[in-house]
Amino acid sequence: MQRIRHWWRQPDSYHWLSGYLAYRNVRGFTRKMMGAIVVVLGAVPGLMLLSPSGPSGFLSRAVSVLVVAFCAVLAIVWFTRWPSREQSVAFSIIANLCIAASCLVWPNPLIGLLGCIAFAALAGYVAFFHSGHLLLMVLATAAVTSSVRTLEIARSGDVFLAIVALLLIGIGVLAVPFSAQVLVHLLGDDALQSHTDSLTGLRNRRGFYRAVRELLRPAAGPRPPYLMVAMIDLDRFKNVNDTRGHATGDRILVAVAASLRRATHKPAVIARVGGEEFLVAEVVRYDDADAMAERLRAAVAQTDGGITASVGVACHVLDTDPDDTRALLTELVEAADTAMYRAKRSGGNQFRRA
Repeated sequence: MQRIRHWWRQPDSYHWLSGYLAYRNVRGFTRKMMGAIVVVLGAVPGLMLLSPSGPSGFLSRAVSVLVVAFCAVLAIVWFTRWPSREQSVAFSIIANLCIAASCLVWPNPLIGLLGCIAFAALAGYVAFFHSGHLLLMVLATAAVTSSVRTLEIARSGDVFLAIVALLLIGIGVLAVPFSAQVLVHLLGDDALQSHTDSLTGLRNRRGFYRAVRELLRPAAGPRPPYLMVAMIDLDRFKNVNDTRGHATGDRILVAVAASLRRATHKPAVIARVGGEEFLVAEVVRYDDADAMAERLRAAVAQTDGGITASVGVACHVLDTDPDDTRALLTELVEAADTAMYRAKRSGGNQFRRA
């Protein structure tokens, strides 16, 4: 029971997995693969409309057309860009409803029951990227839909066929998300050894240094002349873990990571480098380090969870290409860290500049 509660309280893996796939240069392939899967899911009810065994009533055909239209829109999204977490959740909910509607409107209950196997692909995706709450919704919808069609087959007189079909579909729908959960666990271990923080999807310290070095490479072309580094430390975060639990603390860290993403400009580099410590680096045209620090402080303060942060910021003029990028970064990080501690000693929820 303890393990079930732990699994239920885990935040979803969307951000860190998205970052990990991008780091491994397979996010584009994954996006196209998801688009192709959605095309196939939309093609099935579309082809059934042309079949003599397909939906015949007005309502059934209208539902099938609506499902095809929804799948076309979802496929376009996947083929054009990597969706945000909110768009991914919306995709999962809409796809869940589309599969259920398609399976329920087919006149032949056996075909409708076999169509429930499509829930396996969706459950695998949700188990891979999202939380147990969303996965439970998909599995519950699959269970209700398949049970309705199974009862219809049983009422027609072939009870054993109904049971066999239900068991085969149940194995597929449950096995795929279970395998996805195991894969996420393994990828999480791998990510910890690479450049990605497995909880938030941000870079870890090693990934931060590497990404900033890439940003400052002379081969990268013309760049703005200022490099700003901010160190962010959440105020009194240990109290959150002690009084509200580590699961709540993890959810707050994920929310803070999302807030920092929204508060930074591209191509900023954001990293989680400690339990509640974050680093941000931006290359900008003007020295607006104070404005950057205040923007980051306000972003954390506006995050759900009642958390605040102390921010330290340091800025360096890139008048020449640095001979030793790592030494420069180390110096800036140390300066920003010292400034952050001045802000924390002054009461927190404020920033200081080195």
